[in-house]
Amino acid sequence: MKGRTAVFMAASLLASAVQAQTVNFAPGAQVNSPALTGFQTSGAQMVGMRVTATFVDASIFQDNWRDLGGGNHGASVAGRFRLSMGSTDDSFSSNWTLANLATGGPGLRSLRIEGREGRTLFDVCWTNPLNCDTNVEGTPGSANGWTLESTGGTYAGGVTGLYTNRVSVGGNAAVGDLWEELNIRFDAPVGLTGGQTYLFRADTDNSRFDAPPPQIVPEPSTYALLATGLAGLTAVARRRRATTIA
Repeated sequence: MKGRTAVFMAASLLASAVQAQTVNFAPGAQVNSPALTGFQTSGAQMVGMRVTATFVDASIFQDNWRDLGGGNHGASVAGRFRLSMGSTDDSFSSNWTLANLATGGPGLRSLRIEGREGRTLFDVCWTNPLNCDTNVEGTPGSANGWTLESTGGTYAGGVTGLYTNRVSVGGNAAVGDLWEELNIRFDAPVGLTGGQTYLFRADTDNSRFDAPPPQIVPEPSTYALLATGLAGLTAVARRRRATTIA
């Protein structure tokens, strides 16, 4: 399927009756994945993703996505935050649940999810990332995606999502539906306060970020051009040697 290269897109939409939501897209660094290994990604298939929580008092806490027990996978720092999903849940149709565990402590300002470390990438709706009713496949093999959507919880403030670092697959140009990183900011002055929860939906795919990049095989016409160039260089070298000997 032919795609288009996204540059920078920003738009606002009302994701639910509770949270006013804005979703932005910034190309960032171009990242290449040699191949996709699956588009039905469960909570257990994202082990290793790095999750960073920043609080309004500027404190930062980090954990890698792992088995949390009780049928859940996620990232969690005791007394600070917990981001989780059911171990067998499909990210396309299931909720991520974020909780601020710092009861009586600072609010959570933002959450950063880096997929590359877990061989995971984010797949947004295509061709209109802010209208998933028109959802179709973008990158071949990625199937349909789902853009960040607020789905519930006790937090009632605004949310700003930012996808960064476009991902290309197999050495082909990126079409703008796959991203390496998702950042979520809680716009309320106090952020996501202690004891509050935020539920959202955001689709992921599995990739082969840890595999070597694909070799690009030249077309036959390229080989012919290369052979002609080498023949020309050889002839020039022979003439130079003949001149030197004479």
